[in-house]
Amino acid sequence: MNGIGCFLEGLQLIRQPGLRRYVVIPLVINVLVLSAAILYGVNQYEAWMAYVDDSLPEFLSFLGGVVTVLGMVIGLAVLLYTFTIVANIIAAPFNAILSVKVEEKITGQILTSNTSLHLILIRSVTREISKLVYYLPRLIGLVVISLIPGLNALAPFLWIAFGAWMMAVQYTDYAADNNEISFSELRSRLNSNTFQALSFGMPAYFLLAIPLINLVLIPAGVAGGTKFWIEHLR
Repeated sequence: MNGIGCFLEGLQLIRQPGLRRYVVIPLVINVLVLSAAILYGVNQYEAWMAYVDDSLPEFLSFLGGVVTVLGMVIGLAVLLYTFTIVANIIAAPFNAILSVKVEEKITGQILTSNTSLHLILIRSVTREISKLVYYLPRLIGLVVISLIPGLNALAPFLWIAFGAWMMAVQYTDYAADNNEISFSELRSRLNSNTFQALSFGMPAYFLLAIPLINLVLIPAGVAGGTKFWIEHLR
């Protein structure tokens, strides 16, 4: 099964009896976080654009329209990334449990671990922070590239590639963590399956930008990422 197939399988898995109950809490968390992010972005947009316009030298004032459009694109991307990161940190323990149940359902085997449940939950939140440390420098680098004339022509392609890779890392990590595979080892395995990882992450990245659909993205991504782990990384 290829990466896209794994993601589509995740959409199917979260609707199956026995798994749906593990989707409810992450779904509620997604609704609350996304609502807060959108409300904040709408309230601050005009202030951000006014600051950018005031920062432009007078001889570049004719670029005001371009800067506005570019600001909207960057603002939307940052908003979506922020939503994903915050929602994943808050919902990490529930996503870890969902991933366990998905793997058990697919393989028919019960996952066993010598680590207590409360330590697993703490570890899942710590793992999200590790991913955040991995993402942020790259995210900041992309924002900088997007603001540099000439280089910013490459920005849309770089954002898409980075977004797809981020989704692959994010959603395969729950199963890797449940199987006590380190974050660095997971990245190494994904690097060995780069094309499949990007093909899994690409639909997740684009669906993240679609209102309402993005609310079920995280549970579907966790289920699809677990399927991807079983098919390609385990």
